[in-house]
Amino acid sequence: MQLFKKWLGKASRGGIVAAAATVCILAAAAATAKTAPSSVFAPIAASPGFPEGIVRHQNRVFVAGPARASAPGAGPSEVAIFHARTGAPLGAIPIEGEDLSASHSLHGITTDGDGNLYALSSQLGVVRLSKHGNDWEQEVYAGPFPDLPLCHLAKVGEACSPGSKSLPAMPNDIAFDEDGYAYVTDSLQATIYRIPPGGGAPEIWFQSEALAGYLDLVGVNGIRVSPDGARVFFSVSFCADAPWEGRIFSLPREASPAPSDLQVEHVFNGFEGPDGIAFGERGELHVALAGSNQLAVIGVGKGELSRLDLPNTSAIPLAAPASLAFDGHGGMLVTNQAHTTGNAEHFAVLRVRTNDTGAALFQPRME
Repeated sequence: MQLFKKWLGKASRGGIVAAAATVCILAAAAATAKTAPSSVFAPIAASPGFPEGIVRHQNRVFVAGPARASAPGAGPSEVAIFHARTGAPLGAIPIEGEDLSASHSLHGITTDGDGNLYALSSQLGVVRLSKHGNDWEQEVYAGPFPDLPLCHLAKVGEACSPGSKSLPAMPNDIAFDEDGYAYVTDSLQATIYRIPPGGGAPEIWFQSEALAGYLDLVGVNGIRVSPDGARVFFSVSFCADAPWEGRIFSLPREASPAPSDLQVEHVFNGFEGPDGIAFGERGELHVALAGSNQLAVIGVGKGELSRLDLPNTSAIPLAAPASLAFDGHGGMLVTNQAHTTGNAEHFAVLRVRTNDTGAALFQPRME
């Protein structure tokens, strides 16, 4: 989401949107939000910082980062571990095999039924981490993800990106379905991949210009399978055809959905930047708004139901909230990515009271 701030400067100079008007739009959205009780679940170390993916499994919470590409020579990406009740730090899992002389990052994360972790590495692809005693064993489950040529430049039959600008792969979020397929968003190449149970080469599941971001902004982003398993929901943060809009889409959970199957579930205006998503216990969709620094709840087919903000007295404000995970006790855990400011004091996981225990993630058992 660091690209959001950069684009606002470009847009203002180019006359596409006035920065002052944008501030007014965001302020208006904030004025209608309800304040929610919150606390700091756990601070995140400045290095690697920029936390993104989060998942809870039993009595542990796992947080992946950094979401912003580390400069060449920086230390490895890692998964930080916390006690699910207290937020006490329980160590970290450094990612092995990254080329530290090049930029590297770690984004979405999920688990299977046995507690194995699946994290998205910009360099390696889907990394599986399996606990053996006190150690974590690492293997590449799928990938790495390819840098696709633009479709109008690709050879006949060659896999390609339907976007308008040539950009590298950016695997961003991951979710399992009940059959063990993993769905992965590629935020810069307008693509959702599907990985077969057991891993292997990522397979293009769905592509569309509707999944592309504006210029080099993030397009398709957070992803989850609906609690009934029927549809796959995902966010597009800054739409290519209308960058002030962020949209929530869904597709039927089929092997090869058609372009006509793509359904708009909700539209956010005013550069609100919908990012991570999570289903509540009654099927509502909770959305992290990285642009307006808020949380929204939408009802499928019912529009926006509520908007949450943090009180001014919060120890750490919401700053580019990225990913969401329910704590199972009426609270929402939110990774505070602070991408637009880079303020290391705001790198944290926040706990926001929602009075919702959340729908269970699909966590299939893998052979």
